[in-house]
Amino acid sequence: MKWARKISDGLAYHYSGNENNKAIPIVFIHGVGLRAESWYKQLPVFNDRYHCYAIDMPGHGESESLPNSTLILEDFADALKTFINNVICQPAIIVGHSLGAMTALQTAVSYPQVVRGIAALNAIYDRPDAAAQGVKARAESLLNNLDQNVTDQPIARWFDSDPQYCLEAELCRTWLDNGSRLGYARAYQMFAHLRGIAAADLRSIAVPTLFLTGELDINSKPEMSLAMAKLLPNGHAVIVPEARHMTQMTHANDVNAALATFFTQCESYNMTLA
Repeated sequence: MKWARKISDGLAYHYSGNENNKAIPIVFIHGVGLRAESWYKQLPVFNDRYHCYAIDMPGHGESESLPNSTLILEDFADALKTFINNVICQPAIIVGHSLGAMTALQTAVSYPQVVRGIAALNAIYDRPDAAAQGVKARAESLLNNLDQNVTDQPIARWFDSDPQYCLEAELCRTWLDNGSRLGYARAYQMFAHLRGIAAADLRSIAVPTLFLTGELDINSKPEMSLAMAKLLPNGHAVIVPEARHMTQMTHANDVNAALATFFTQCESYNMTLA
């Protein structure tokens, strides 16, 4: 599909959607080092029924970096809230992947008035100390040497050299290689210091929330999604068999089926509140 971008408050985004003004808006948020195109297997499936927005998050793709030298998750949540208020002008369903999932959850905690539902793909929760230390070391290395190779390690984790995902791996490699190294390093540093959204904050999310991850994701583990889903009044989890971290790309049919069901649940939930 053609990716025609617009800019709002420094955020680049792609829009495609149903011409019906009453269609529900959905915002798609990518993970660290990626860009809006990582949702290329989702937007064509859902833009005939919904208003679909895919964002380049700050410091990624064609979006401007935030002025902060050190970022926290609330900075990204604030940028997303501003985008929803200024561009969409009504509450939206937010679909996020990895750091995008954490941004979506934080937005629901901090700004519940702009959220109709949350689909958190490959999110983290209560990350163990050992895993956190490894990610922090990688983040410091990235900040200290912006010219280093930033692709080989994540590509290996995400795709495990599986030949059936050569195209997906090369797309991610291209996005990582051609993106802003400083934007990537700062976002990765923020992600490295995240242990997850606190349980008390998660319990405050009242809207329907889907936690989806891959069975073989070594960082965003299935037990994390299952634990988060149990905390929320309207949460549930989907574990995609044999999938790793890039589930929306490698297992698009499973992800799209889960999202379709979830979007319908969000519509029903919001109708009961109307």
